[in-house]
Formats: sequence, structure tokens, C-alpha cells
Amino acid sequence: MAQVLVTGFEPFGNNQRNISMDVLSSLPKAFNCPDPWSMRRARELEPIQVTVDSMVLSVDEKGSTAVSNLLLAGHEWDLIVHLGLCESCTVPRIETRAQNTLSMRIPDNSGRQVFEQPLSAQGDLFVSVPVKTWVKNRLESVWELSTDAGTFICNETLYRTLYTLSMPGVDSKPCLFIHLPDYEECSLEQASTLIQEVIQRMLFRPVVSVVGGLVTRNRSYLVARRAPHETHPGKWEFPGGKVEIEETMQQAVVREFKEELGWDVTAKPSVGVWHHELEMFDIALNILPVELSDEGLDLMDSSSWTAHDALAWRAIDDDSPLDWLGSDEHIVDWMRETGYLSKSK
Repeated sequence: MAQVLVTGFEPFGNNQRNISMDVLSSLPKAFNCPDPWSMRRARELEPIQVTVDSMVLSVDEKGSTAVSNLLLAGHEWDLIVHLGLCESCTVPRIETRAQNTLSMRIPDNSGRQVFEQPLSAQGDLFVSVPVKTWVKNRLESVWELSTDAGTFICNETLYRTLYTLSMPGVDSKPCLFIHLPDYEECSLEQASTLIQEVIQRMLFRPVVSVVGGLVTRNRSYLVARRAPHETHPGKWEFPGGKVEIEETMQQAVVREFKEELGWDVTAKPSVGVWHHELEMFDIALNILPVELSDEGLDLMDSSSWTAHDALAWRAIDDDSPLDWLGSDEHIVDWMRETGYLSKSK
């Protein structure tokens, strides 16, 4: 069971209605959330039953601090979704940054109007939800990522909630802000569907599909060490990376080898998938055999490398310690168990 808070705002300025308030009555009070990454995850997760608390916020300082004050008073939710109206938007925007600025082009509903005022001494704040990992596993709804929540009450509300969630003694929970377009661009049904899809993805750890290329020679395989400027520096891996939108796994391997090593390669279909967990999401690593287009290429010429600082050939029987990344070591175990290198020749 998950308790979710969804907030919207009352009308403001010249608006007679506010879609972020109206959609609250369109949301089901309870619904079932299956794992949206079930086809990629190593293990099956049970669906989560969601109950929704909805709250209409005033468009002023009191409204911007309402959720923050409730959190400080001990109220708890499993996640928080703030909604607001974006008059200039044509598609919904999921905001990932709250600016440390309050600057109003119009007064709020209490008559307050301030300019270029910082909200705290901490600078901009960012959501902890790994929204970028949702891009490949698309929502059915149309949406876009944004790092500009404005400088009015929407941004102030997101900022104050994130600030409070980061305070000692407050149980940190996922929080997002969704800017909804006005009715000409977004119906209540469309907005309600999007919100439910967002909640579903906030409740489950994302699974990111990545590819690794397996280059072999006789009874050896090629591994690469991640450079100091990369995440997980010093770790050894099979070169590769994330699969982008509208990209096949084979296309992704070819692109990654060109970007990271400067090599032109061809890739065969995946020989298997291996899973491991990182801090914010799970990884589904597909391994694809790779062949070099230029057999005379000097593989140790590092002039075109962008993500690695060393390459090495490892004999399949070499058991010496290596600081592996994720599940890459298990791929070597699989090659030994199946005799893959012998069979592939």
C-alpha cells in the first residue's frame, strides 16, 4: 500500500479555472500500480495499491509552504506530486529543478509581489527521482523534461517541499512537480492518465537497458577501464552504454564503440542479459558480440578514447582479481561454463 499526496492550485491572475485544481477530482482515490519495468527486471514485483490524498493550494506564500509545514508536523506520504498550470506550455512538463529565486511578474493571490528574492542559502534544489531513466521506457502520455519551473508560486512550492524533505529528522520521499498546459492543449482525462503513470514510475525502481560489446580473440576477451572523469572510475567493463530512444541494441553498441573508442564495428544479436543494481536504478545489461571493421586497427591507440583510460586482453582462464563493474564478471563466468569462446570460433 502506498499513500500518495497530489496537490493542485486554485485559479490565479486572469484565469477563471486552473487545470491543476480541476484534475484532482478526476483522479481515482485508489488504483493498482503494476511494475512498469516488469519485462526487463530480473525478478517479479507485486503490484502496489495506491491511495491518493488530494490538496488544493492557495496561490501565495501560505500555499507554497502548506505541504512543507505538514511534513514538519509529522505527516508522511510515500511520494508527493505537485501540479501547476503553465499558461505557455503545449505539453506537460516534468520539472526536475527548483530555482532558488522568487520573482513575480504579477502579484500572488494575497497581493504579494517580490523580485529576485532568494528562497534559501542552499542554491537550486533538484529532485531525487531518476526521471531521465523513464525516457526509454516511455509513458503512454506525451510529456517533456524541464529544468525551469519558473520563479512564481509553482517553483516556490517545489523548492520549499524539497528543502523540507532534505532536512534532518524529515523522512525523505520522492517528490516531483508537473506543469500542465491549459485546457486547449490538455484534457482532464489526459492529465489524470499522465499523473497515474508518473506515480507508477515513482513507486518502482527503474530498469535501464544497456549494452556491452564482446570483442574476442582466440581464447581472450577485451575489457576496458572507466576513466577518472566517468561515473564508477577505475571499474572494468565490457565497453558499451545506454540504449537510446528508437535505437536497437545493435545500433546502440555500434554507436557507443564509435563514441567511446573511435572504432567502427558491426554487432551481432545479444547472447544474453545480466542484471545488477545501482543506487538509483537497476541495470539490464545485454551482451552483443562485436567485430572490428578494420582488423589492422591498433586497439591500444588511446587518441580517440573518451570514456576509458585502459584496455586489456584477458584470457578466459585468467582468474586474477579485477575490479569489475556491476554484473560484468558474471559474463566471464558464463563464457567459461558454456565454452562460449570455443564454440564461437
